[in-house]
Amino acid sequence: MRKFLSMIKKYFPLFLLILFVFTNSFGQHKKLKKLENQIKTLNDNMQYEKSIALLNEIINNPDASHYDKYYAYLLESFTHKRLFNYTKTLHKLDLALAEGLQSEQKEEAQNTITAEKCFVYFDTQDYPKAEVLINHLRKLQFKHLSIPTISWIIMQDGYIKMLNKDYVKSEKLLNEASALVTANSPENLPNIYGKKIELYNKMKLYEKRDQAFQDGLKIAKKYNKIKYEMNLYQVMRNVFQENEDYKNAFYTQKKYDSIVKFYNATDANGKLELAEKKLEDENQKLVAQNKIYIDYILYGVIVSLFLLLFFAVRLFRSNKVRRILVENENIRIHNEIERLTKEIDERGNSKLNLSLYNLTDRQKEIIYLIQEGKSNKEIASQLFISENTIKYHLKVIYEILDIEHRTELKK
Repeated sequence: MRKFLSMIKKYFPLFLLILFVFTNSFGQHKKLKKLENQIKTLNDNMQYEKSIALLNEIINNPDASHYDKYYAYLLESFTHKRLFNYTKTLHKLDLALAEGLQSEQKEEAQNTITAEKCFVYFDTQDYPKAEVLINHLRKLQFKHLSIPTISWIIMQDGYIKMLNKDYVKSEKLLNEASALVTANSPENLPNIYGKKIELYNKMKLYEKRDQAFQDGLKIAKKYNKIKYEMNLYQVMRNVFQENEDYKNAFYTQKKYDSIVKFYNATDANGKLELAEKKLEDENQKLVAQNKIYIDYILYGVIVSLFLLLFFAVRLFRSNKVRRILVENENIRIHNEIERLTKEIDERGNSKLNLSLYNLTDRQKEIIYLIQEGKSNKEIASQLFISENTIKYHLKVIYEILDIEHRTELKK
């Protein structure tokens, strides 16, 4: 029992530390997941300005951690990607990576950004770059990546296999990706159906192609994914043109145009740019104001230091003058005592009878040493007392002997 209690006592602090780290990590994950859901809801309702405003509050918060800022930039990249602004998306991903590499979750941030860049290159049809990143992530065994992210990478891999005419491998990968997406994020299935449409068209499996289009369209409408609707119609138009079926290609293009009128991506993207610029301008104004305040504080500190230095120099000079005056006075007192005590009458006797004055033995001793011509420093050394003590005694002696009055009478 004692051994058990001893072990508890020994490892209890470690247990508390582990509990604290776990609780803190869980709390941060919960907070960021809530933020991600907020941004997703806003973007689904095409309220992109609000998304950017919310994320900029975190990015411009000096108390936010590097990981918080990494996540905010990452979510900003998602928002721009929804509007097909891939240049801005890549820029935000670079900013996210810069913050993530300064956090404790460096590897997670690096792999996540690599995956997101892979998606951008895929969407912009830069398949060689996408394939390089896919192979890199496979070597890392998709470490730190979520299941939805892994499913999209597998989908991309399947599409690239289709371009390389490995149709069997392509269908297998697309089905694998479809199963993962169905279980985790079914609203994104239309994207995989779009790839299946192209695959089945190349395989000349037209019934499976048309069914994939209808299934994808149904899911896109269910989850209000207008971008996916547009993409599905684009894919179908392209395969009809490839098959020289211009009648269906024309009909599909008209459907696509009607959706574009409803979803004015250019206008939404323009509003987003204005919102970001407004927030950036406000942030720059705030930085400029803070710089002015800091300049004022620095000027105040410099002026205060200058005044302090000025008064310190004046005080030093004043003290120096006073010290010189005091020292001169001490020398004068010393010399007066020496002169007076050495004066003798016509018979050769001292004019000053010290026995008539109430002098201490120490004071008499000092007088005798002065008569011998010793300086204050020499007297102090001989009597084993400080020079300041000698000066004090000289003032007392001066007053007892009434030297000042005697000097005035002589004048």
